[in-house]
Amino acid sequence: MKSITVTAAEQPEIYATVRRERPAIHRSVIKMAKQMRGLSDVSQKQAIAELPATWILAIYPESLELALSLSDAMREQTDIYLRESKKKPAVSH
Repeated sequence: MKSITVTAAEQPEIYATVRRERPAIHRSVIKMAKQMRGLSDVSQKQAIAELPATWILAIYPESLELALSLSDAMREQTDIYLRESKKKPAVSH
């Protein structure tokens, strides 16, 4: 199934929310990452994979198709974030 993604033109309010909340998003990510200190690299990867999976299953407990679509969209967003991070200077934390 093709993932469900939208463009800034289709959902400007979503893009505006993320832009506005980006500093808080980064702070939250840093706090979550600190909780994984002491775990091996393999365990950190597992923890990172479990977080969105648990969240997605809570949103779509009865629909594997929708859950997988959201998972695909999140992977695409991760790819976009990685590409964009190489285009501009790194954000200092």
